[in-house]
Amino acid sequence: MISLGIGLTSDCNLHCAHCYRDQERIDNLTLADVQNVCNSLEIGSVGFGTGENGLNPDFFQIIDYLHHRGIDMTLASNGYTLSITPDEKLKYFKDVEFSVDFPDKSRHDRFRGDGNWNTVMAGIERCQRLGIRVSILAVLMNLNHKDLGALARLAASFGADFRVNAYQPMYTEKFMPNFEQYWDAYKILFDQSEVISVSEPLVNTFLGLNSLSGTPCGGRSMRVTPDGKLKACVYWPESDLAIDDLVERGEAVFESPYFQATHHTPKFCLSCVHVGNCGGGCTARRKLRGRLEEPDEYCPIYAGKPVTLTGQQSPIAKPLRTGSICTTIVKGR
Repeated sequence: MISLGIGLTSDCNLHCAHCYRDQERIDNLTLADVQNVCNSLEIGSVGFGTGENGLNPDFFQIIDYLHHRGIDMTLASNGYTLSITPDEKLKYFKDVEFSVDFPDKSRHDRFRGDGNWNTVMAGIERCQRLGIRVSILAVLMNLNHKDLGALARLAASFGADFRVNAYQPMYTEKFMPNFEQYWDAYKILFDQSEVISVSEPLVNTFLGLNSLSGTPCGGRSMRVTPDGKLKACVYWPESDLAIDDLVERGEAVFESPYFQATHHTPKFCLSCVHVGNCGGGCTARRKLRGRLEEPDEYCPIYAGKPVTLTGQQSPIAKPLRTGSICTTIVKGR
């Protein structure tokens, strides 16, 4: 079964400085696009991300279609999509993630837009009332690397999971944490939370989990972007595959040079004891930084800076997004 990520639109009601969506143009997938994808793959779940999906003109038709096909769905939102979605359709989603990058209203609204904190809080309360699993999703940046523990506790105060994606320099390196900030952030996080799932390759490796076979992106997961392109990872800068290729080739697209490139391992890593688990770290980050043939810049071995992480495992069931993207999911305490 394929874990499918879909960005229905590149449109958004906010203009966050760290966003990876294309902010120069607006693209929208159609219901027919989604039907073509679903008829070409055996799909286990669909996660909606990228832009604010409720701004797609076919949004309700699309989620109705997927719901009636019996496909599990998750939604990442800044709160707007929930505000326009009636209860009966919101209950289609197995879990909903709200984007929150700072643990206090003032910094959050200053970064994302005035009033967004209240929109998120109202959405969380509504999901709780409807019995929908909730997560808070943050991007690890140099601006908030000391805040991950506080964000995990904030999520826990709502009974929610906390998920972290490391910042990727799609358009600017301005928000990238340096080596020390990156690892200090995870040390702070694991000191104040319990681990649900870690698929960020280096973090999984140096936490001692050793439960991966390189990056999970592109293995049994795929992303469809708002312009109809197929990607193994939403952060990969380009793709030569589109929905028409999927219709023609089906799951054979996973054998294409494009998908195979996302699992490229640098020569430096081939003799490393950890290579079977981390695969050289995040391939998309290496690609974006023009360093595909070098190990992930956050690799402690490559940097010559030893790192040790410790963490307590949580008995909580893993959410749907687990294992299909490079991410970290915890429960704050």
